[in-house]
Amino acid sequence: MSRTAESLIAELDRIFVEQFEVTADAVVPEARLREDLDLDSLDAADMLIAIEKRFGIRLDDQVARTFRTVGDIHAYVHTLVAEKDAAPKPDAADQPVV
Repeated sequence: MSRTAESLIAELDRIFVEQFEVTADAVVPEARLREDLDLDSLDAADMLIAIEKRFGIRLDDQVARTFRTVGDIHAYVHTLVAEKDAAPKPDAADQPVV
């Protein structure tokens, strides 16, 4: 399923609001995760798991450690989801019948 950048950002922002009880107004691209949203390392781990489950992607832990703002997450997840959506889907005719 292909997503627009706006719908993906809205879904990510919804995770922040629902999982971490921050206000929707606070979830802006320039919001700093620790300083502005008061997310600690346990929150960060929970956030990564929620994103992976929601979008069916795997986030690189090394890259995730570099996230400082909501916008950093938006950009990285957008890239991964776009790559996933662009990947060729296996044709049902190519699947073995069991």
